[in-house]
Amino acid sequence: MLIFLTGCSSTADSGEFLRGLASVRSELVAAGFDDAGVRAGRREYVEHPEESVDIVTIVLLHDSMDADVARKTAATVVWNELPMRFDILAIEYQGEVRNIEYDWLANELGPRPAGLDDRSVGDHMAGVGNVLMVVGAIALVVLLIVAAPIVVLVRRNLRKNARLIEPEHDPRQDDHSGADQGPGPDSGSR
Repeated sequence: MLIFLTGCSSTADSGEFLRGLASVRSELVAAGFDDAGVRAGRREYVEHPEESVDIVTIVLLHDSMDADVARKTAATVVWNELPMRFDILAIEYQGEVRNIEYDWLANELGPRPAGLDDRSVGDHMAGVGNVLMVVGAIALVVLLIVAAPIVVLVRRNLRKNARLIEPEHDPRQDDHSGADQGPGPDSGSR
């Protein structure tokens, strides 16, 4: 029950996160890209957790746009649309990946619109994880409620059918010693 309540409280935040990614993708397509992939994640460093960073990755598909213009357009869309704080914006265009740090973007593009930096990628990812846990728990409960009676009924029917198939008792099969039987066709004297 606690998992369910935790998941419900973060569902709205997770929806905002997913809508934000979809909005950025739509804006990039509207800006002239054939297609765009948008991902957000966290690069964790086990030995140096203080160096872990939130990364937003944009993959752009369009071959005729100047690379600098494409990167600037994508960075501006992310800066003005994506409702999450990040440390690095990675833009892949024409097979080349450029990592742009948050501070550089702030100097280049000015302050972000209000509210976009309220939550980090890590915060949103935790919310999505909670929602997935809730969905998994609900699926498990439904599976148990549906599957358990089906398994019981199937096993009961199999046992019932097995009893119906058992052969009738044949008294001729009781004597296997062969004492009362005469010589068979192959048992001749040699």
